[in-house]
Amino acid sequence: MRASDPAVEVVRNERDALGEVSSGGVSAAKQSGARWARAVGYGGLAVAAGLAAALRLGWPGVNSFAYDEARVSLLALQMARRGTLVSVGIPSSTGVPNLPAAVWLMAIPFGLSSDPLVATLAVGAAGVLAVAGVWWLAREAWGPWAAFVAATLLAASPFASLYSRAIWGQDLLIPLAVLWAVAAVVGISRGRGWALALHVFVAGFAFQVHYAGAALALGTAWLVVRFRLWRRWRPVVAGAGLAAAAAAPFVVALARAPAVLTSFRRLLQLPAQADLSALRWLAEMGAGAHWEWLILGEGWRWPAWLGRAMGAASLASGALIAAGLAILFWRLVRGLRQEARDAAGVLGALVPVWALAAPLLFVRHSTPAYPQYQLPALPALFLSAGAVAGRLRRRGCRAAVAALAATVALVQAVPVAQGLGTVAVRLTPGGVGTPLVWPRAAVAGLMDGRAIAVHSFGDDPATGGDAAGFSVLLWGYPHRIVDGRSALLIPGGGPAHLFFTFADLPAWSEAQALGLGGSERSLPRREGEPPYMALTVERASLAGLRPVGPFTLANGARLEAWQVRAVGPRLRLTTLWKIVGPLVPGEYHQFNHLRMALDGEPLQVSDVPVSSQAWQVGDTLISWADFDRPAAEGPFWLDVGMYTWPEVRRTPVVGRAGDPLAPIGLGPFAWPE
Repeated sequence: MRASDPAVEVVRNERDALGEVSSGGVSAAKQSGARWARAVGYGGLAVAAGLAAALRLGWPGVNSFAYDEARVSLLALQMARRGTLVSVGIPSSTGVPNLPAAVWLMAIPFGLSSDPLVATLAVGAAGVLAVAGVWWLAREAWGPWAAFVAATLLAASPFASLYSRAIWGQDLLIPLAVLWAVAAVVGISRGRGWALALHVFVAGFAFQVHYAGAALALGTAWLVVRFRLWRRWRPVVAGAGLAAAAAAPFVVALARAPAVLTSFRRLLQLPAQADLSALRWLAEMGAGAHWEWLILGEGWRWPAWLGRAMGAASLASGALIAAGLAILFWRLVRGLRQEARDAAGVLGALVPVWALAAPLLFVRHSTPAYPQYQLPALPALFLSAGAVAGRLRRRGCRAAVAALAATVALVQAVPVAQGLGTVAVRLTPGGVGTPLVWPRAAVAGLMDGRAIAVHSFGDDPATGGDAAGFSVLLWGYPHRIVDGRSALLIPGGGPAHLFFTFADLPAWSEAQALGLGGSERSLPRREGEPPYMALTVERASLAGLRPVGPFTLANGARLEAWQVRAVGPRLRLTTLWKIVGPLVPGEYHQFNHLRMALDGEPLQVSDVPVSSQAWQVGDTLISWADFDRPAAEGPFWLDVGMYTWPEVRRTPVVGRAGDPLAPIGLGPFAWPE
């Protein structure tokens, strides 16, 4: 901005009133203006920060804790508590792995507590700090009224609020973008080398948190050109070097993992399309429109009066943003021949490019341009809205814009709060899955010193959301994770809790069918969701099994009993194994072959995993496999045994005459009716 610009004088006077310039011997009018500026400035900060805290830290635990969040949490725990250097992040929506920076940042709160709720609140707190950072940026550049408008709109933004509540790399993009902008303003306007180095570092680090963070690098490239930052090459090189060093572990891991390189090549070979879908998403996110699908589902409908109010608020927010961007673009073009290095000059040059960098980055894309890819640009939109208030000379006009922003914020915040309150207690079609608060409470009620065996759909935390989630929730507590689709594990060594993620999990029905005694209880989820089930057992007391052998395998499992029964039109083989040791590490599957005789080809094969990573000496393992009824009549035999996976090496039977690799034969038996 030019020094003769009246708007500049307004901003300067208001900044002076906030204590940035000595104010001895001022007139009564100026003292009154100073009081107004202080009230608007710090009062606005308090309002915006309070609103941001309510929407980001309120309703603790009402956030998704599915595969992505659980996997990041588990990797962060392993890094924070075991010192494991994580060099590759979780899979991205594009099919290639993320860099590990999101895990590194999440390791900080997990170093303080293993409770994922603490990490969730840390993400929310970072979102509140981002609102404070936007307030500071707007105040430095355009005065307290602009600061109030920008910070309040960001605080109440539905997308900014909801993308600040989970353990997700995307939820860190807004705080990183604001830190990046603050560092740019301090580094350029005040000549601070450390701030410039920080700015360049964040520009190169943000995409390591999430690939969408690459948009910040475009903004930095513009600032380098606009302000000739190559003249200050030392902090620029230092920041870039630190960012490159942070990426080094991923690059090394990439070189050692041809499969990962192949996934990147496949992504580059996908057909690309060019459209403005990313710009449309950014416009909707800035206006705060059509956010309900994030937590409530596509089919959610508000009362007619509230829907109209929300539509009007979105139009008002969009109008403020559009007007601000128009003003800033106009001033940027007019001032290209000048090099204003004060806060207004730096932020005025940065915001237009910052706002458009993310959508421009995804104009051409080979995968969907998801809305979260636009998160780095959101603060720039609200700073643009703040610039409208900053450009107005009359206090009444600035107050009117601030009142409009406050009204928009109120109208947008109330439905977000109502939505969070709804999904906390009730399932909505297509809405967010079971929030963190429910599984956290369920396992907390079982943590009485007895071991917990969690039975879920899968047992591998690297691929299963429940397996990863309960590994986090039970970190440091005696527990096992079991694939309840084909195995039921009863821990030895005393009473234990068997936990089942769903009542229709085969492990639960198998426990019921075998008459496994114990204290049964249901642990609630939200209205409309089935409860978790728990069974507290003193010992493995089972009925209806036929003794056999016993036959001990070289991996430490001993077959002691079996049963066949009809389950609907199919036959189910159930086998009981005692884990006697010594245990040989490895992943084992159980083979089950249905035969008409002891020799010849099997009629059917049904192999199942048996969660061998969860075994401990003294455990009782129940496994099962199902078969369709063959056309032939019996009698039938079953061959069983185990093999390693993925090597497919059969585990020998120890202490038995004959071929140790021969299967264990069960039968003969007639097909049960």
